[in-house]
Amino acid sequence: MVPNLDTLIARLWCLHWPGTRMAGETAAALRGTGVLLDTCLRQLAFGLAPRPALTDGTGGELSSGAAAYGLLLEIASGLRSAVPGETNVFGQFRRAWDEAERHLPPDDHARLKPVVQALLADTRALRARHLQGVAGGSYGSLVRELLAPGRGARVLFVGTGELARSMLPLFRAWDVGVWNHRTLNHGSRAPLAGVCRWFESGEADSAAAWATHIVFTTPGDAAHDSAWRDRLWQHAPRGVVHLGRRREDSPAWGPLTASFDLDHVFALAGAREQQRRHQLAAAARACAALVEERLAGPRLRACSV
Repeated sequence: MVPNLDTLIARLWCLHWPGTRMAGETAAALRGTGVLLDTCLRQLAFGLAPRPALTDGTGGELSSGAAAYGLLLEIASGLRSAVPGETNVFGQFRRAWDEAERHLPPDDHARLKPVVQALLADTRALRARHLQGVAGGSYGSLVRELLAPGRGARVLFVGTGELARSMLPLFRAWDVGVWNHRTLNHGSRAPLAGVCRWFESGEADSAAAWATHIVFTTPGDAAHDSAWRDRLWQHAPRGVVHLGRRREDSPAWGPLTASFDLDHVFALAGAREQQRRHQLAAAARACAALVEERLAGPRLRACSV
């Protein structure tokens, strides 16, 4: 017999590392006991009791039951993001669940599935009813506003990971190129619709000469960024955004280049705060209501239909 959803939620645990990083051995152990979401901006793991023995002393914040479900819903919907309401985290959440199927024992995956399905459904409902347009779509919209590419602009994305892929649709109005430090094969190219120029790993100089605007979606790396800085001082694009750098360690990209980093992105998001504050407050109340509804059990939900 499959337990009711409210019974499963009562057994839910979640470990969250806001602003810190879990140890590598902790991440490896958690993959076999729950769902692990591990990105450059956030780390969390969740599953059903019994909790893994390593949950104590790992440095993560532990929540359980309704509090864990509410936290996961806030994160998946973007309410806990540095850019509130951003959409990229929902895709990360879904991919983490897909990845968990390859690591969890089949019975554990099956028991957790109703909880994840409820989280995905509640996230979609929350976004559709309360968060449409609250963050301008994603990081991509903020970067687009910062760069303000004009007619005839050529936008180069350095890196072809999840962040770059989520942003590409917002730059359809311009010629878009991509460069990656590894040579791109046919399979990795296929999902990147709208890309008109592909630069292989050995064509970085050509990519720098081609671009009028550049978006770095790679983590900050001294050697990598130094090589690109030298190229851009020669070619002087109109604008550069580095999404792996903070203001205190961002290099000067060129004499004529308008340069931005994560702090500029966050500042722009903050400038929109007054406009969306009421919308986010309504979304937070709706989030709490969805958690209460899930815990109410099927009888109350049936009566409210």
